[in-house]
Amino acid sequence: MKTLHSCFAVLLLALGAHAAADGLVDPTRRAGAPRGPATEARQTLRVEAVFSSAERRLAIVNGKVVRVGDQVAGVRIDEILDDGVRYLRNGKTHTVRLSPAAMPVRQAAETGR
Repeated sequence: MKTLHSCFAVLLLALGAHAAADGLVDPTRRAGAPRGPATEARQTLRVEAVFSSAERRLAIVNGKVVRVGDQVAGVRIDEILDDGVRYLRNGKTHTVRLSPAAMPVRQAAETGR
């Protein structure tokens, strides 16, 4: 009988600890922010750079190098523009552009060598 009470007590403690953890509040979370871990799908896209050559176009989006068709932050990159990217999220097409503070880089002059 004593063993049964011990098992029951351990079970109650485990259930109580689990229930208490569900009620914990993250003090660093801003008021009104959604609960649970942040997912990539909720992130906003930030275009940091666009690279273009005769052979290919690449962009850096949220710190990742992407090509057309790649997935980043829960979206698919549909097109890399001269100044941003066009992407598909939840069946809708959106465009995000480089920030106005982005520094333009001029192309290197051909030396004819």
